[in-house]
Parts: sequence; structure tokens; C-alpha cells
Amino acid sequence: MRQKIDNTHSLYNEEKATQLASLLLKLNGGSMDFLKCIKLLYAIEKEAINRWLRPVIFDELYSLPHGQVVSQTLDRAEYRIRPPRSFWNKYLTTTSNNVIHANEDCGVDRLSRAEIDLAKEIYEKNRTKTPEQLMNEHHNPKLTPEWKNPGQSRIKTKYSELLSLLNKTQKQIDEFEADLKELANLEALTR
Repeated sequence: MRQKIDNTHSLYNEEKATQLASLLLKLNGGSMDFLKCIKLLYAIEKEAINRWLRPVIFDELYSLPHGQVVSQTLDRAEYRIRPPRSFWNKYLTTTSNNVIHANEDCGVDRLSRAEIDLAKEIYEKNRTKTPEQLMNEHHNPKLTPEWKNPGQSRIKTKYSELLSLLNKTQKQIDEFEADLKELANLEALTR
């Protein structure tokens, strides 16, 4: 049996995550509820995987009590545990009342036109929803079948599992994993 790989940690793109979040904040007038921003970033990542068989930010996906999240981005965005020196920290701030604000414009030069359009589409689709509505959608198995109740912990969602739930063929899943492995190898060469 072939071992399933998961190189998302080494491929995570903090610059793209920051630019995506910044774009969402800009579309929303400069700030956004923390939970809503994380849910929209997850929706963008999931839809990119569904449409293009390629993540945008290559984040680790997890089921948490409040629904699905992009884990490494969540760590950067949380008010209490933000890494002091990060691209995210330079451009975005989460306040103690759980609102993310843009400190300054970080641009969108790392994002493709398709990724920008997808972010705008996801934002428009969810613009009027509250964080609580988005959280409830993440607990609805018809809308978010990948979510598993983790109790007070968290459960990792593997890309292969998500792809299967998105009705991708085994061939597509294998190609996705091969692409991830190749990208991880290329990334390792540049370090």
C-alpha cells in the first residue's frame, strides 16, 4: 500500500494567505470578524481544490469545534498566539475583540487573476452572512461533509479525504498527491 503524503506544512504560503485575507478585508471595508475571515479563507482553499485540483495557500485543514479551518493561517490570525515576526503580522492585526484589520496594503502580486476572482466570488456569496451562520454551515454535513466533531480537540482533514468527498476520481487524487510531492521536492531544493 502506498503511503499517503501530506506536505502542506512545507508548502504553506503565508504571503498568499496574507494577501487573500487583505483582499477580503478590503472588500469588506478594511476589517472583518476574525471567525468570518477564517471561514472565507477556508472556503477559498476548498473551492480552489475542487475547481483546479490545487490549493491557493497550501494550508493544513482541520476540523475544530467551530468548523473547518485553515490551521496555519488561524495560528497567525489569532490574537493571543500570533508569531511576532511574520508577513501576516506586518500587514494584519487581530484585536482583542476578534476583528482583523489591515495595517497597510500588502497588494495582491502573489495571487493569480483566477485566485483573486475566486476570492471575490466567495466573498460576495457570503458577504451578508454572520460568523455564526458560517459556523453553522460548517456543521451541516450536506454543505461541509469533511467536518468531523473533534470534541474539544481538532482532527486533521487530509487533502485526499477532501478530494474524495468532492467526488474526485482516484486518478485525480493520485495526480494531486504526485503534484504535491513534486512541489515539496522543488521547495526543498530552494531552501
